[in-house]
Amino acid sequence: MKSIKILMLSFFTFHMFFLSSTVYAQNEEEKKFLLMYFKEDELEVISATRSLQSITRVAENVTVITAEDIELMNAHTLTDVLNTVTGVQIDWRGGIGSTILYSVQGSEFRHVAVFIDGVSITNMSDNGTQLGFIPVQFIERIEIIKGPASSTWGSSLGGVINIITKPAAGIKTLNGTMSVSYGEENTGDFRFEAHGKKDRFGYYLYAGRLQSDGLNGLRPNNDISENSLFTKLKYDVSKDTNVQFTVLYNKDSLGQGEFREYDYADFNKTENLLSSLSFNTSLSKEIDFSILLSKVKIKTDYLEKILSTNEELNHSVYEDNTYGVSAKLTWKHGAHTIVAGTDYEDGTSEAILRDDEKRIRKWSIFANDTIILDKLSIIPGLRYDNTDQFGDFISPSMGITYKVFDNTLLRAYIARGFSLPGLGWSWDNEFGMYKGNPELKAEKIWSYQIGVETSALKYLWLKISGFRHDLENAMVGDFFTDDPDAILIWTMINKGSQRRQGIEIEMKTMPVYNTTLFAGAAFMHISGANEESTLPKYTYDIGLQYDDGKSLKALLKGHYIWWMNSYNGDYNSFIFDINIIKNLYKSKEYSIEGFLTGHNIFNGTQYTAELYKNPKRWIEAGIRFKF
Repeated sequence: MKSIKILMLSFFTFHMFFLSSTVYAQNEEEKKFLLMYFKEDELEVISATRSLQSITRVAENVTVITAEDIELMNAHTLTDVLNTVTGVQIDWRGGIGSTILYSVQGSEFRHVAVFIDGVSITNMSDNGTQLGFIPVQFIERIEIIKGPASSTWGSSLGGVINIITKPAAGIKTLNGTMSVSYGEENTGDFRFEAHGKKDRFGYYLYAGRLQSDGLNGLRPNNDISENSLFTKLKYDVSKDTNVQFTVLYNKDSLGQGEFREYDYADFNKTENLLSSLSFNTSLSKEIDFSILLSKVKIKTDYLEKILSTNEELNHSVYEDNTYGVSAKLTWKHGAHTIVAGTDYEDGTSEAILRDDEKRIRKWSIFANDTIILDKLSIIPGLRYDNTDQFGDFISPSMGITYKVFDNTLLRAYIARGFSLPGLGWSWDNEFGMYKGNPELKAEKIWSYQIGVETSALKYLWLKISGFRHDLENAMVGDFFTDDPDAILIWTMINKGSQRRQGIEIEMKTMPVYNTTLFAGAAFMHISGANEESTLPKYTYDIGLQYDDGKSLKALLKGHYIWWMNSYNGDYNSFIFDINIIKNLYKSKEYSIEGFLTGHNIFNGTQYTAELYKNPKRWIEAGIRFKF
């Protein structure tokens, strides 16, 4: 194994100084077999190398979800979308918009980096992201890398979720959508978006509200109130140069359950602000350059109360502020697409009620290349990260794709990755139940992936991916006490290793009588550190999609997950949702459509902890006006 790693690094070093002169004119034939099953905008990705590439030239296991997919499933938040992706596992802790735990191929949530247009929205206290608080209307596409992406993105040994927002453009000066949905228990989703272009100026505006009093089957105190605003402005300085400004503001309030048997209730409030300014230009026909400045604020207010006395049991307020700069140069020459760049972040995490602050500075340089040699693609990558808190990291990767036939593609990928500890793990809990550990080290991983994609079987697209992730310096919880009569104190330590290995299978048919069948399965075996935790073991997805191309669309989607260990959980049922969209009126200027969604239509149970049961069957309906 060591010789393989040395060979990979040697090849990369050699390649950076020797550029092949082979020129390959990429043509549309390599996409033909995929276009029978997918839309054009699903066949190019930017997240793997931070440069737009055909998905047939990407070695990682990547899934793309488009705005059209999101609309068809009537998703409300990012959680709803990710719950449909094979290889991504969601541990629901309530209803719509609730706090959740998430995993990619059995990873911990802290191992998965989440970005919006390349800007990290992962909080610094525990490296998590409140996925249930991210609305979906302004999303153009979501690209999910399953497995380490550290050679491109830094701390991300479990994977990357990159949200790409809708463009500041339109076919006329004013385009837009107004949408209203309403369902049981005062559950409503109200959205407005407008976008367009006038001369050199383009814009996109979104405003939305999500609310619920708590769905049936849940405990009391599961209400949610979420308000969001998003703006993107773009100015074309010239044909090849533009400046773009974005702002996302989000404010949420969530009840996380009332537990009368424990005389306890908890509440969560968040306030998020993301702003960025980018400059993008083409220096020549072969060279593009971009620079991005960003500011991210994440404020979390977490409150625990004793029900009988209304006394505060725990009140914690954290605020993260991160300033970042990213720059990259893309050079397309002959058989090569070379991307080189640098990232810098200066972040602080403040425990406001304790007037205590932690700070971290990070900078990095990275480079990768996509070499296209006829049917073969070779994708080496390398990144160096420096942090003032946790030291330095070198993250190499090597990927290969090979088109055996016009309808069959092979993939192989090996990568080194890492994940930084959250700054909050070094803080003592003010109630004496957690002892901070300032000596924590980053977790590291070697990952190996292989895969095949084919449509050799008539009318059927099939994708099979195998993976093995070997984790070092695994972070685990450790309990101790100096007094046998006292409450146990816990802390986080680096202890042992973990192996995650498994296989993913996905399939999709060509439309037959306007109906498409799709299915997916993921099987994981996790051993070593944390194997006693609630971790996913296998998942199944199945669905039917109908589209007559005129006035009627429908999606029936079923999801099942089996967990390793639980807290009196119950997960013996598929959860099926159905969404039906009917066009009511359409003209050249505008259209009106109605939709009806049934959630958990067979009233199944699927939860890992008895304290957090899933919602029972519930219905919502809405109307959408597009202009």
